[in-house]
Amino acid sequence: MGIAECQTQFKHERWNCSTTKQQSVFGYELTSGEGVLANGVALFRAAAGTKETAFIYAVMAAGLVHAVTRSCSAGNMTECSCDTSLQGGSAAEAWHWGGCSDDVKYGTWFSRRFIDNSVRNISARGGDALLTMNQHNSEAGRQAVAKTMSTDCRCHGVSGSCAVKTCWRTLAPFERVGSFLKQRYEGSVQVLDRSKRKVRRKEKDQRRVPIARDELIFLNKSPNYCLEDRRAGVAGTRGRRCNRASAGPDGCNLLCCGRGYNTHVVRHVERCECKFVWCCYVRCRRCESMNDMYTCK
Repeated sequence: MGIAECQTQFKHERWNCSTTKQQSVFGYELTSGEGVLANGVALFRAAAGTKETAFIYAVMAAGLVHAVTRSCSAGNMTECSCDTSLQGGSAAEAWHWGGCSDDVKYGTWFSRRFIDNSVRNISARGGDALLTMNQHNSEAGRQAVAKTMSTDCRCHGVSGSCAVKTCWRTLAPFERVGSFLKQRYEGSVQVLDRSKRKVRRKEKDQRRVPIARDELIFLNKSPNYCLEDRRAGVAGTRGRRCNRASAGPDGCNLLCCGRGYNTHVVRHVERCECKFVWCCYVRCRRCESMNDMYTCK
């Protein structure tokens, strides 16, 4: 879930979470050390302390919370079920808690127990500052799941009236959690690399401003994702498809880093103008169209 959501959120960025047989799952960001699941599949690799690293740890932790909590509500786990802490309570005369609220507390507890131990082992080489950063960002991912939850209700009453409502807490789709974390990535905070002190903002005039639990933090500036660097695992943007008409990150000017772009004419063939013929088959025409495609030099 974390990989898929990362690629969705960054599909138009210079760093796009690309995966290849030659590269680790997240390229440059995961190159020093390795975290491995029990079945031998690489989960993530320790990173260089960049803002991309921050997003990786956050989305991985959030994905685990989301998946475990969903499994609890679906009855697929013997250790948990619905959140019963709200049962019987009432927030107003017109409605009361009921139904099956998603037990995000259990999912959060499980994520902390499972991921933070791995993070502690992986980050040991990078020192206490990297460990603190990765644990903070993992917790920010868990907070994102809780903050994006919503309250759903169902009406009860005679003839469709809403005399009483039963409400419960439910998880947001993981795409919404990913968007929430992408916003936090855009506003991520660079912190001081001091292992024996609490985390503080690097900007001198902002150091007394506390860092919220749902903020993403990073230690080092991001590398140049424009050019390929095989040793660092950076794929570069050469050959990436871009949008000539866009002024956003997917635009040819930004995505191609000012190197220019190539124009290709692509022929697209599809079935069209399909009609049902009695009896009993469908007859279609074969339509062709020519479209321009732009790729970075």
